[in-house]
Amino acid sequence: MAFARGFKSQSERRSAEYRKQLGLASHEPLPASKLAAELAVTVWDTRDVAGLSENALTVLNNEADQSWSALTMRVGPRNLIVFKPVASKGRRNSVIMHELAHIILGHELAQACILEDGSLVPGNFSQDQEDEADWLAGALLLPRPALISIRQRGMSDAEACDHHLVSLDMLKWRFRMTGVDTQFSRRSA
Repeated sequence: MAFARGFKSQSERRSAEYRKQLGLASHEPLPASKLAAELAVTVWDTRDVAGLSENALTVLNNEADQSWSALTMRVGPRNLIVFKPVASKGRRNSVIMHELAHIILGHELAQACILEDGSLVPGNFSQDQEDEADWLAGALLLPRPALISIRQRGMSDAEACDHHLVSLDMLKWRFRMTGVDTQFSRRSA
């Protein structure tokens, strides 16, 4: 992951700005649904999409199919995020936040192709844009002040995941990427 100079610190600043707009402290959870409402983005799960057959829903909601978790599309002047509803609450919150990060960053919307087996395949995939959206989503969900608060309060990983609506993978990744655990281990040494 090679980001433009200042991208990581800019992501932390954006996280702080959105929290301030929403009246949240820097360490408080920021649910993707709350940010979506602030950005006037509509969020649906696949069951909210009118006209999909039971067969189409079965294919789209297949947990074993890793071809997609969520997607963003334009409907008139607004953005619509559609997500697969089968994952855990933390995973759903993360994938919606990832899609919001694409919107915030002004990324080009992906074009999706549907294969004969019903799998979704992006037609114009950009790994750089995916990496940027991953990083910003992580900073929005778990900014440094939240990670520091988690360690200062002695929360278990499970408690932190429940409190911030994130997966254990996301929590561990943010601790590793920000160096907060290294910072705390040096303090206790």
